[in-house]
Amino acid sequence: MRIRVAPTIIIGLISSNLIAQTISVLTYDANGNRISKQMRGSSPHPTVTASPEAVAPSQPSTLLASGCTGGSIQWQPVNQNGSQIVVTPTATTEYTAQCVVPGCANNGFARTTVSIIQCPAVQLSVKTLDSSPSVRYGQSVSLFAFGCNDGTVIWSSGNIGTPTNVPVYGSSTVFTATCRTEYCPNLGTASILIGGISGCLPGDVIISKQVGDWNNPTTWICGRVPTENDEVYINHQVSVTTVCYAKQIIKGDGYLVYDTNGKVILP
Repeated sequence: MRIRVAPTIIIGLISSNLIAQTISVLTYDANGNRISKQMRGSSPHPTVTASPEAVAPSQPSTLLASGCTGGSIQWQPVNQNGSQIVVTPTATTEYTAQCVVPGCANNGFARTTVSIIQCPAVQLSVKTLDSSPSVRYGQSVSLFAFGCNDGTVIWSSGNIGTPTNVPVYGSSTVFTATCRTEYCPNLGTASILIGGISGCLPGDVIISKQVGDWNNPTTWICGRVPTENDEVYINHQVSVTTVCYAKQIIKGDGYLVYDTNGKVILP
């Protein structure tokens, strides 16, 4: 048997401006037939990012590895596979992504660190200008959050910042404020209960009283069918069997059921 060693072959695997070199060692029999091929060298070095790079203890961070051409990513110390994983460290941790390419003796790798930020608790409070807040349905109330000095206030209504104005629908509505920073999603919370007052004066919101048909006056608290000038608050199952009208529809605990010919026309 005679053995021939093939010349060095450079394979163009490029990642983060690094070129991976692989040497192929070919073995032939006496008739010149190749009987084996051995790959030697290293795989590409990937690029790794962490988002976010700093989190509160046990909060998630997404690790992303790219540039592992022709191979797969293995992570340590979490022993996970894949180009993207989610980690929840309890202490500052360095993560290593290894690029494993079949036939390569050595794995290219890259590292990233997710730092832990301690999130101090804050004493948050929520108030309004009225000591016993209550407004008519559809009207807005101004809410103030105190104590979130270095963060941002996020309200359960979706509003951001303080003070904020929120419309009130329903006899009692709880609004919750949460203080958060870039890396700390919850430094503290506080809530306030706002009462809603219904009525039948001009401009008041028309509220459903019971299950029934839209065009039946007994379906509504005020005993009249809503018109195109009325805001409507749906707190029961209301059937829409013909053409109906409203200025605006607000969904409470109820819902609308449409018949084949039923529809609500809004301006």
